[in-house]
Amino acid sequence: MYRDFYTTLAQVLPVLLLALLWDSRYLDQLRRQARPSRRVDPAHGYFWTKPRVRAYSLTIASVIVTELAVVVFVLAGALSDSAALRAVLVAGLVLALATLLTRVAVDVFDATRPDPPAGAPATGAPTPAAPSTSAAPAARGAPDEAVGTCTVTDDGTPGRPG
Repeated sequence: MYRDFYTTLAQVLPVLLLALLWDSRYLDQLRRQARPSRRVDPAHGYFWTKPRVRAYSLTIASVIVTELAVVVFVLAGALSDSAALRAVLVAGLVLALATLLTRVAVDVFDATRPDPPAGAPATGAPTPAAPSTSAAPAARGAPDEAVGTCTVTDDGTPGRPG
């Protein structure tokens, strides 16, 4: 009777996971931002510091992947349908949708915020990454400790700073 509910969730959940984590370069933008905690910088600190964003994002991703597994098990007949199971799946879906709506709202407000006066730093804008502290230039592909990224060397292998 509720087979359409489960097949719809099986289609929606992966798209929702992609929208939350990989769409709109969210993780790239987050990597470039300096997000000091309010404890470190009471005037300009963030509640959503990088460790909190990491924990919340991984929790939401885990909820979505777990829900997807449960849906597949129900469709395969390994789990039986029940009202309680549907309620748990709907609650997880609502949590993921609320997270996506919040991210969209924050991105829209950030993108449409009035430009700061000339010469004034933009609040909340991504900050440039700190330059590498290595005396020698890092090889292409070397992980840059200050940025936390890794590129590929000319021969296609990961490199190390020189």
